[in-house]
Amino acid sequence: MSLKELAEDTTTALIKVIEGYDFSDEQKKTLQGIVESSIAHAVEQARIAHKEATVVCCGPEADIAHKIEWEAQQQTNALIANLSALR
Repeated sequence: MSLKELAEDTTTALIKVIEGYDFSDEQKKTLQGIVESSIAHAVEQARIAHKEATVVCCGPEADIAHKIEWEAQQQTNALIANLSALR
């Protein structure tokens, strides 16, 4: 499942929970933006945790840890750019 599909499914599920309220298209877009931001934040927090674990794990091979961290950062940046493009 793509992140866009995940955000859309989550937004749809949230709207169904409060079905009695009629959301405008603008409100739905705002809600989806909040969901997308939450997903991006969760990914960033996971990246930080993985970076810390990599540095601890690789200790003396810090150069390898930095290379892994750099690659992870590039993938995170691409993910966030993709999420931002959904808006």
